[in-house]
Amino acid sequence: MRSPSRVVFLALLPAASLAFTPNNNQQSQRSIRESKALNLYRSATEAIAEAEQICAEEGPDSERCRVAWDIVEELEAADSRARTVDDGPRREEYAPLVQGLDILTGELERKLDELKALSEQLTAAGAGPEVERLMYASDEMKQILKEASDSMDMYR
Repeated sequence: MRSPSRVVFLALLPAASLAFTPNNNQQSQRSIRESKALNLYRSATEAIAEAEQICAEEGPDSERCRVAWDIVEELEAADSRARTVDDGPRREEYAPLVQGLDILTGELERKLDELKALSEQLTAAGAGPEVERLMYASDEMKQILKEASDSMDMYR
């Protein structure tokens, strides 16, 4: 007659050995973990290749296949938006704008010189401090115009 502990051991042996052999349940759990992993793609082309592989392995009606193709659609939409975003005027489009700035700057500098001369005369005639401020403000505005014009040198 067999001892009770030996019977229990023999009864549990097949179940215990299954814990160390891969089965479909363990593979599906690994597959679920892999599907939860964050996939970052350099391009929609990489995502398409992976979607095709997933669908070939798991079938076109599988959840992972649908998710993979959803990712492809999102990446393609993002690529499309990136191509249609207006970057603003290009370097060659700046030339007429810079020319306009140069013309206006020249005209404004002459008018600011006239304003300064007039405010000096008014101040000498006894005008208040508000008029005197125009002398300094015209110099400051000329300096601002010069700095703005100088910053456009790369577009000339």
